[in-house]
This record gives sequence, C-alpha cells and structure tokens, in this order.
Amino acid sequence: MTALAAKTQLQALRRLAVSPWAVTLAATGVAGIVLRVWVYRSVLGTPDGDEGVVGLVARHILDGQFPAFIWGLHYGGIQELLPTAAIFWIFGSSWIALRIVPMVLTAATAVVIWRVGRRTIGEPGAAIAGALFWIWPTYNLVQLAHQHGYYASDVFYTALILLLSLRVVEEPSTLRVGVYGLVLGLGFWQTSHIVPTLVPAVAWSVWRRPQWLRKLWIAAPLALLGALPWIIWNAKHGWAALDVSYDAHSTYWHRVRIFVSPLLPMIIGLREYGSQARVLPGPLTYLILAVLAALFAYGAYRTRRSNTSLIYVVAIVFPFIYAISQWTIESSDPRYLVVFTPVLPLLFAQLATTRVRGAALLALGAIVSVTILHHHIATYPPQLDPPRDFRPLIGTLDRLDVHYVYSSHWVAYRLAFETNERIIAVKNNWAGVTWDGKQAQPTPDAYIRYPPYERAVRAGRHAFVFYRDALPSIATQLRKYGYRTYDVGSLVVYALPQARA
Repeated sequence: MTALAAKTQLQALRRLAVSPWAVTLAATGVAGIVLRVWVYRSVLGTPDGDEGVVGLVARHILDGQFPAFIWGLHYGGIQELLPTAAIFWIFGSSWIALRIVPMVLTAATAVVIWRVGRRTIGEPGAAIAGALFWIWPTYNLVQLAHQHGYYASDVFYTALILLLSLRVVEEPSTLRVGVYGLVLGLGFWQTSHIVPTLVPAVAWSVWRRPQWLRKLWIAAPLALLGALPWIIWNAKHGWAALDVSYDAHSTYWHRVRIFVSPLLPMIIGLREYGSQARVLPGPLTYLILAVLAALFAYGAYRTRRSNTSLIYVVAIVFPFIYAISQWTIESSDPRYLVVFTPVLPLLFAQLATTRVRGAALLALGAIVSVTILHHHIATYPPQLDPPRDFRPLIGTLDRLDVHYVYSSHWVAYRLAFETNERIIAVKNNWAGVTWDGKQAQPTPDAYIRYPPYERAVRAGRHAFVFYRDALPSIATQLRKYGYRTYDVGSLVVYALPQARA
C-alpha cells in the first residue's frame, strides 16, 4: 500500500510538472529573471552613492567592524550585509556581488507570500500571489535591484510577520510564539519601515487568538534580544531612531492623502513613479480605482471572520501609522511603500479564483511592468551626473596620483567602493573653503557618514570632483589657489599640480 501511494504521488507530480499551470508559473519565474537582467543592464541599474555606502559597510564587516546601522543612519540594520560580506570574501566585491542578497530575499519573499496565501486565500490564489510578486509591482523591480541595505528586508520581514502571525493563531505553542517574538525584534532592528505592517499584524493575532499572550514570557525576551543592537545604539545616542521629523512642512492628514494619491496608484502601476503622470486616461484611471475600492470593501466585509481578514486589517491600518513619520511627505517616489507591497498581490490574487484567471492576472502584471519599465528606460535622460562608467574618472585620478577626494554623495562613496578604497572619497556640501598653507580645505560637512574617511581625506593630498554643469561657488576660489581642471565627461577634477602639492 505504501509503494502504491508513493507511485500515485509521483504520477501526480509528473502530471503537474507538464501541466499548463506549471508552465505558466515557470514562465513567470523566467520573466522575473529577464526583467531584472533588463533593469540591471539599463540606465535604471546604474549604481548610486547609497549602494556605495552599503558596499563599503559590508567590506568593513570583513575587517571585524559590526555597526548597529549603516554608516550615518539611525535606522537600517546590517543583517543584509552579513551574507553580503560572506559573498565578498568568497568572490570579491563588485556591484553584482553586492546585489545578490536583495535579489535572493525578493525570491524568498515570493515563497513566503505563497505560504501566507495558502493560509488565507487558498489555492490557486496563493501561488498566483507569490508569482505575481516576482514580476510586479514594477517599482520593486527597480528599487530591489539595487542594494540599499534594508528595502529587500522590508518586503521579506513584512511577509514573514504575516506568516508567523497566522501560525501563532493556528497553534500558539511555545516554539511558535518564541520565534514570533524573535522575528519581531530582528525585523524592528533591521528596518523601522515595517512598523506600519508589524503593528496591525500583531494586533490582529491578539484579536484572533489572545491565548498566545500567555507565552509572552518567551516572546518578550526574544523580541528584546532580536532588537538589542537597536536598543544599545539608541541608549547611547539619545534615542535618535525615534525621531520621525523632517524639515519639510506637512500635516499628518496631508501625508495620508498623499498615500491615497499619488503614491498608491503609483505603486500599483496606474501612475508613473517620478513624474506622477497617469498611465491611462484620467476617467479610466478613476474608474479602475473606484472598482478596486469597491472590491476591497466587499472583500474586507466578506472575510472579516476568516484568516484572510489579516490582509485587510494590515492594508486598512497601514497608511495611518505610515503617515506618522514626516519623511512620508515624498510624493514622487514610493520607496516607503515598498514595505506594503507583499500585501498587494495577496489582495489582487483573490480575483483569480481559477487558474485561467490567475494566468490572465500574471499576464496583466507582466504587461504593466514591461510597459512602465520600457517607458522609463526610453525616456530616462542620459545619466551624466554621475556617469554610469567611472573608469575615465578613476584613470584621471590615478594619473594625477590622487588617493583622496571631496565630491558629492553620489560620486564619493561609489568611487571609494569601485576602487576597493584605493581612492577614499567623502561628501561635502561646499559651504566654503580656506587655504591651510599647502592645499584648500573645504568647510567640514554637517553630515559625516564615516568619520575615519573624513579625517583621512582632510589630512591627505586631496582633489575635488564636481559636476561640470553645476560648479559650486568654491570652484572660483580653487582656481585662485592654483588648482588645475581636468574634464572627465560630465565631471571635472580640480587638483593641484603635483610639484606644488
């Protein structure tokens, strides 16, 4: 009987492997890879200064440095950088090595979403939700193709907390509650962005199964253990991570409104991110949004007594917690909504009650992503500041025997990373410059990412790198001090003649 059962299961797996549905899911997996390769090789994949900082932190982890947060930040833990450092140790540091971890975390998130879907919306919706996340929202394909330290953690921890919330409601065992607490703590340390999804998920689990609170004796200590680096750093720095203020004036309700429009339509693909332009004609856009709002209200009511209500509770509560932070005033870039994106495919996949509808939804997601990506790549202005290729700049600095540089954020840390710190560069805001008897010294920047770099550049023989079409006022003073200029495409290097230096 056992042999017969095993043979039956094997035959079922073989039938599934060659079924149209399996082919659809496999094609979606391939499509997600192709889209990411497209982004990586396009202008949208140009490395940036933020990635440079993250890469440098990962490299310094190999030297035994383990900061609580990425340099210069009071949020954004180093959990993604620990495996990145291991990759650097094995393969060496490079942009592709730096970006492996967020790509893997995105794939892992798709799997976790599938597991969440099995406990909430059932099959085939669960598989559709996981597959849909791999190819949509379009913004994720760009944002998570870069390594910014914690955005891939945003989606992974959100999906994982949803799954663990369901698991403690199913069975509040000591093990499950303990793991729940530990993950909540680790997630909070890694990325404070998850708070708007963490709070409603935990509240929902208490509402659905308050019995798990009897195991707080294990959950609370493990949560504190997971968040310990966050706690220690903030205890030493006046709890700076709790400051959610921003110098742009806005009201709480204005930020909620911005979430509703334009950011939510932007993240689902009805508006272009950046320009905020509508993808479809205005009346059609409003009609689609009205239909989606009605379907959401119907789904929330219909599932109010089931596990599916978790998805709706998180979706409803999210904007009201999210808008507490004044940083969410940004209306052209939905980066703070990345953490919300695991919820979206679970909502949309409920429409796919059959595999045919599921295939249609996946096709629609792919079409939206291809259309928006093509538009952005085709209309994106040639990226000159800074350029995609730093080799001409590095070659010029090498010929000038320059190993220390002041520049903008977007040039400095990328330059340090690409040269394996053979050239150390730091950001400056060009507030002023003085002569110390040997060379020009800019006024120290108010925001220093890594003090040892700052000290090294100030003490060493340094040059200045500016955007050629946006020279700061200190450039005139540098020429009076005898600095010569060397054009490098869209950049220009200001350096003293070697004999004088």
